[in-house]
Amino acid sequence: MTALTFQQTLAENVENLTTAQKQLASYILDNAETAAFLTARQLADAAGQSDAAVVRLAKALGYDGFPNLRAALRDGLLERAGASGMGPRQPPSDMDELKTELFEIDSLLARNTSQLNSTELGNVVAKKLIGARRIWVSGHGTTHPMASYLTLHLNQVTGKAALLNIGNGDISDQLRLIHKDDVVIGIGYIRYLPYTVDIMRVAKSRGAHIVAITDRPSSPLAALSHQSFFVARDTSSFAWWSQAGTMALINWLIVLITIHDAENVAQLLRGSDEVWRTLGHWQSEGNSVSDQTLEGHLKAGIENRGSQHNLSSTASSPKAGRPTKGKQDGKNGQRKAGSKSGTK
Repeated sequence: MTALTFQQTLAENVENLTTAQKQLASYILDNAETAAFLTARQLADAAGQSDAAVVRLAKALGYDGFPNLRAALRDGLLERAGASGMGPRQPPSDMDELKTELFEIDSLLARNTSQLNSTELGNVVAKKLIGARRIWVSGHGTTHPMASYLTLHLNQVTGKAALLNIGNGDISDQLRLIHKDDVVIGIGYIRYLPYTVDIMRVAKSRGAHIVAITDRPSSPLAALSHQSFFVARDTSSFAWWSQAGTMALINWLIVLITIHDAENVAQLLRGSDEVWRTLGHWQSEGNSVSDQTLEGHLKAGIENRGSQHNLSSTASSPKAGRPTKGKQDGKNGQRKAGSKSGTK
């Protein structure tokens, strides 16, 4: 059963549903955009029914459980709204209204992107990146700046990322370097450029782990990937496509890596700080020796939140600088909460 057949499947099975199940199904159809992001208990409370009733409805419709029904709802929403974003709006009446609306749209896109991607997915991919031999990132056209941004920050926190794009004439030489222990991330949205898709296809044929950052389940990037992140996007008559959702997703992924591999990240940032000192960075105009270092910024961010213990206690990670292949998700990859992390 695919996401696009949910409503049809419901119609075909409606006669076999109980009265309570019909009421619940009707509620889901009327509130699909909300129901797609609720837990079984939240949906049951909203519809005035029990958790068990929600599960029974999913089973009656042929799903393995409620998570599958919810996934179908989300996929359906993405398929309908992925290309057109959040829908048309009235043009702003003046420049102040334009500024306000654009900032509100970007904030909403970041929140919607958060809802589309589970914490579990983020943790799995972050650990995969930590354990990878090398990380490659591909994005062309309007996603090229996003690919560069992701590559830059992945290099800061892992020291092993490279941009993999057509343009320098050596793409075949780069592709031959891809290894089965590598991770390749492709970024692409509607009007998908074939360059990124082709690179992902070759990388997959060479055994690399593929991750997509895209806009809908039917995307050719999603079809090639082992894991896919979905990004909420928007356009209007007065603005380009916003990349706010992509930026927020990238920032989230980088933060997850710093949490799961704090010691190694701190060591890498310390090395970058030493190079900046050698280059005389703090002696150049506009800078000061009192400015916070990269490592200091990492420490301050964790300490200011006052949640280092809570975060580290829920994150299993390989030892700093020595990723353990095939054990990123297991107990062998965990650090004790009291161990030195270089982040205090």
